[in-house]
Amino acid sequence: MNEIIWLFPILFILHDMEEIIGLESWLKKNMAFLEQKFPKISKTFQQYSTRGMAAAVMEELILCIAICVITRFTGFYGLWLGTFLAYTFHLVVHLFQSIVLKKYIPAVITGMICLPISIWLLVISIGMLHYPCLQVILYGFIGIVIIAGNLKIAHWIMHK
Repeated sequence: MNEIIWLFPILFILHDMEEIIGLESWLKKNMAFLEQKFPKISKTFQQYSTRGMAAAVMEELILCIAICVITRFTGFYGLWLGTFLAYTFHLVVHLFQSIVLKKYIPAVITGMICLPISIWLLVISIGMLHYPCLQVILYGFIGIVIIAGNLKIAHWIMHK
């Protein structure tokens, strides 16, 4: 398990690089479409900058690494499992975003690459940890709460 936990920041970096590199130009080409079809979502990206996005991703990466360090030194894998489940869920969300928009979004290619790997790592990890199903669900819920809360912080950083 100690080796598996370090794949989380690697997958995170791979996935978020696509967003950092591609989102600004994608928004320039698609902002009118977003404003027309999804005005609430488009407001989130009104003041978007690659620099802000990179800062937000750096904050998220620091949290990801901190979770891995805490897990490694405490031996408590529930926090890692929950946040990795949330990360995996977030990959699925990107795929659905692309389907709903009926177009490519910067995140979908690496989402399609990272999703099967993440599911495979989850299956292996849950098997190794022998956590009961309800405990896995609880850790997943806690992970989603942590990641959703941190997303608010990341969006605040992105707009500063």
